[in-house]
Amino acid sequence: MEHYKKAKEIMDMDATDFVYGVCEADIDNAMKALDVCFPESYKAFLLDFGGGDAGGEIIFGLTGNDDDDTVKITTTERSQGLDKKLVVVSIFDDNLICLDTSRLKYDGECPVVEVSEDYDITDVIAESFGKFLYDYLSDC
Repeated sequence: MEHYKKAKEIMDMDATDFVYGVCEADIDNAMKALDVCFPESYKAFLLDFGGGDAGGEIIFGLTGNDDDDTVKITTTERSQGLDKKLVVVSIFDDNLICLDTSRLKYDGECPVVEVSEDYDITDVIAESFGKFLYDYLSDC
């Protein structure tokens, strides 16, 4: 959660376009729909912002839109072969960026991984969603 808090501190709200924060019931419903447990930093992001554009890249959340709703996109990708423990949170360079909820740790966090078009994990890009968001915003 420390990285998520740092990400919020450096976030340029003029360069973001988030939908809105959601309530805990919406998060619980999304986790039930995907049959996973979200990491704590991603839950905090959903509560604070809901999802949307951060510096030119879409961070998927609970928006209700086909283009950036993590439940809709993850469900669609799973129907094509994505592992059931991965949750899509973004797309960079035609690769899916996913939470690997199969590796949820004692601290309530899980790694963020890059997944190829063949649905193979190609790289761990951050130890947590908060770190992923912080690193991304730091590079903007």
